Amino acid sequence: MSVKAHVMEVLRKNLAPLNHLFEDVAVNEVMVNPGGSVFAERAGEMLFIDDAGLKDVQIESAIVALGKLVNETVAANTPKTFISASVENLRIAGALAPASHGGPSLCIRKHQQEGERPNLGQLVERGMLTSEQADLLISLFVTDKKNIMVGGPTGSGKTTLANGLCMRIPAYERVISVEDSLELEPGLKHHVRLLTNASKGVTAQLAVQHTLRARPDRLILGETRGSETFDLIRAFNSGHDGSLSTVHASSAEDMLYALEMLYQMSLPPDASLSPEAVRGYIARAVHVCVHVTRSVQQREDGKFRYVRRVGEIVRVKGVEHGKYVVESLC
Repeated sequence: MSVKAHVMEVLRKNLAPLNHLFEDVAVNEVMVNPGGSVFAERAGEMLFIDDAGLKDVQIESAIVALGKLVNETVAANTPKTFISASVENLRIAGALAPASHGGPSLCIRKHQQEGERPNLGQLVERGMLTSEQADLLISLFVTDKKNIMVGGPTGSGKTTLANGLCMRIPAYERVISVEDSLELEPGLKHHVRLLTNASKGVTAQLAVQHTLRARPDRLILGETRGSETFDLIRAFNSGHDGSLSTVHASSAEDMLYALEMLYQMSLPPDASLSPEAVRGYIARAVHVCVHVTRSVQQREDGKFRYVRRVGEIVRVKGVEHGKYVVESLC
């Protein structure tokens, strides 16, 4: 039995009242709050289950059991009260007391399976971006091979948009992707997928370093978040044009400053670069920043729905007077 199958078995056993959510392919996120109240997102709609029949002991048992499956020891009232793990197309985040006030909490994100990810045309139909924005991004990323960063808050659709763009990469180009869970499903023929595993010492930094030795035409990093940033920017600046990654940020311009912070943190122990030097290096490596947003709108029937949209597409022109210079494209 695969690790994912074991995870699903643990969830079904300990959180049986939520099995209908785990089995529903349209549900992409299940959030269990202290006290047993449950929120879920299904096809963009926010669902609320006030009394799911869950007790704290069930939620805690699920978190502890999940920890064992991913080689993490989790126990309440100890320093090890958190679990954060990725298993195939699942991402799990759990917390126990005292960190999670009022009781244990758990969030399970279910990424869509291969063949279920929307393409750019479908994203246009759903209103995530306009046809003009889609054409512009295809021109920049696919044709002109610009290095692109996609940014936004958690759950804003960064990976969904990145995957839609990657679907348009020509079949003859060799693409190597690095992820901590299997989120990217672009359906490319010449695609090598590298999966990190922190518990076994397979870090994103090592995977990105390996990628540079494996003859990629394009490097796709699922998310830039730590020690791999130095090697990612080096890859962007070393002839691997048309590469892409995502980052958490509140605006297109803020994406560059977020990268700068991560880059400084990821420098080798014996290295030191001034902020000016780092900004110049990043501005030459990243050509385009795309920022996506997530908001909640109430419909006429009173139900709430998540809305994800491309808010900004900017070209990075360089650095002047110590600040990044960007040009709005759409």
